[in-house]
Amino acid sequence: MEQIDEIESVELICVRCGHANDDRASRCSKCNSPLDAFASSSPWEMGTATSSAYSAVSNPKTKSIIFWGAWLYFGPSAIGAIWYVVGFVVVLVTVERPEHGRGGELAGAGILGLILALLYGALSIWALWSVSKGYFRKQE
Repeated sequence: MEQIDEIESVELICVRCGHANDDRASRCSKCNSPLDAFASSSPWEMGTATSSAYSAVSNPKTKSIIFWGAWLYFGPSAIGAIWYVVGFVVVLVTVERPEHGRGGELAGAGILGLILALLYGALSIWALWSVSKGYFRKQE
């Protein structure tokens, strides 16, 4: 019976790219995909992998129905919010304001509407940007 002086290191083969990795590695050194069973089932590990197989699953391209639906819903909202904010600023600038006149009342009464329009406008613009970015993304 022979004694083995040195124990050979076992290499893990990445199932995504076929690269041989050290047996203690938890990620592939070439494509950064998870190698062990726990890593491949963890959402954080899948989301941070750079392999095209994982990035396609964790960042899918937005479908056209979602893109057009978001634009039909949030497009008019964003335009309306911008219109309201611009109109508020124009009225605030152009209205003559005596010491205790109409301008102060207008600013006090409409400040809540201005805040709501700014918040809803920001939300609408963010939603449109996010959906458009996903729709025009190139698939790898």
